[in-house]
Amino acid sequence: MAEIDDTAHLETTCSGRGQCDYKTGECSCAAGYVGIACERTKCKNDCSRRGTCISMRHHADFNRNHESLQYSYHQWDADKLYGCECDLGYAGYDCSKRICPHGDDPLTLDESDDEVQLLRCTASASSNGHFVLFFDGKASSSIPASSSAITLKHALQTIPLIVDVDVSYTTGTTLCRDDGMDNIVYIKFTHNPGPLPPLVAETFDMDPDSVVEIAASTSFGMLTDYNGVNHFSVKGNKENEECSNRGICDQTTGSCDCFDTNGDQYAGNDCSEVVTSPVTTCPGDPVCSDRGICDTSTKRCICEVGYTGGDCSQRSCPRGLTWFGYPSSNDVAHDVMEECSNMGTCQRTTGECRCNDGFFGSACEYMGCSGDDASQTSCHGHGRCISLRELALNHKSSDGTSSPINYGTDANEPSTFDADRIFGCDCDDGYGGFDCELMTCPTGVDPLQIPQICMNAPTKVCAIIQPAFANVFQDGEAAMAVGAMVQRKTVAGGSH
Repeated sequence: MAEIDDTAHLETTCSGRGQCDYKTGECSCAAGYVGIACERTKCKNDCSRRGTCISMRHHADFNRNHESLQYSYHQWDADKLYGCECDLGYAGYDCSKRICPHGDDPLTLDESDDEVQLLRCTASASSNGHFVLFFDGKASSSIPASSSAITLKHALQTIPLIVDVDVSYTTGTTLCRDDGMDNIVYIKFTHNPGPLPPLVAETFDMDPDSVVEIAASTSFGMLTDYNGVNHFSVKGNKENEECSNRGICDQTTGSCDCFDTNGDQYAGNDCSEVVTSPVTTCPGDPVCSDRGICDTSTKRCICEVGYTGGDCSQRSCPRGLTWFGYPSSNDVAHDVMEECSNMGTCQRTTGECRCNDGFFGSACEYMGCSGDDASQTSCHGHGRCISLRELALNHKSSDGTSSPINYGTDANEPSTFDADRIFGCDCDDGYGGFDCELMTCPTGVDPLQIPQICMNAPTKVCAIIQPAFANVFQDGEAAMAVGAMVQRKTVAGGSH
């Protein structure tokens, strides 16, 4: 709960997500939370043994994003929100899904360009320096400055996401040059339908004035050589779709079930082969499963809202801001929309999200109160499950008076992204604990303690309240003893 404006997540027993056993000093964590203090979220099924359970901080530190850029993350949840970093070929918030082959739709003939990216290395080929190329966040093997075209090709193909590339040099047989004779390198992606993310270079042990340039985007897609000749990159325009949009992915096996409806049949591991020609209509039986419109020129289904798949036979699920994902910039995350907020699995037959333990909402967009269940019906019937924003507004000072606090005042402040997303229990009077399961006991003055209440600071006169009759109330500045036997004495004077 917030204690001052826009500041929350202070240390508390069992992190407010578990019950303390005061006999053993151990926390019993709510479903979905782990750690000796229940301080972090739990990865579902240990990432199905097909990935690594990792914190937001380490996910940022040891990886790169789709554009191969690297950011850091140090917000309050950096070591609290954990998620799955899936092995190659697996996907989903718990790595339980197999990834199916992707390919180019064989019936969209206007999109025929393969991606071509350009590279120029200005450095001494005789040095011991080298560099690494990143593609879609994954690194190649080491590339020496003196590499031939075949060596560069092989290095690029060590990146598991690259199927095959053609590499050609405009000048000579050595990758890097520093003699004023530019070598423009053409890298053509022959089996990765585009558009593709740009290659990103990182140099090692090269001279300070060495430069590795990449031209691969619409904003920087040209290199000019020493003769003034312009060389242009090519942005791929082929589709890169699951099962080439001509089949349904079986996510348990990672294989495509190619369409064979209305006399039109497709084949191949990515369903990119047309078996029967000409193709008569869109896939589906009935056409587009009666959940979409058939584009007669491309024979592609345009699905209604809530439906997906090449034949519109599958349901799509609600989308929400991601819980676990790579930062979009330093210390900024949770700003990308994904199905089930990347904290649940979409049930394709119903269009409903099956949320991870501790989360609820149609898109798993809320972290729950963790009582009997994660939904707003929890708190064991002895409180209300409300957002951090509401909890802050209900804040009370130590004497029990209302003292509202604002939390989430700036919608663009990354550190308070959770104001309306994380929920906690506001317990009824007489109940306590993180989930309002425990009954609270009455409180009073300890009869074995003799409080000394300073009544007159200049003369150092204090009241000693006899414990047998003490009944003390606070009025904000002084203490008043009611029905007590009071003896006055001068602390410094020695008289009674």
